[in-house]
Amino acid sequence: MSVREIKPPDQQRLVEYIAEQCHEPVDKIAFLYEQERAKLAKTARITQFLHVFVMRHVREILSKQRLSAATAKAELDAASIGRGN
Repeated sequence: MSVREIKPPDQQRLVEYIAEQCHEPVDKIAFLYEQERAKLAKTARITQFLHVFVMRHVREILSKQRLSAATAKAELDAASIGRGN
């Protein structure tokens, strides 16, 4: 199989896969995926494997969001304990 015969993966299937893996709504993942794809496509010289990097970026964004949410919850819990609640 030549390089020209390799088809890029179906974006919708990738979005659904990430959503299922990360337990997030498909709409949220679709938005993040498209946002990151557009950002990376601007500077990409070779776009054949762009989806790999987009998937990685989307997962990193979700991971950072979860970490921020967990940190905020821990701070609220600590403040609540400090107030004697």
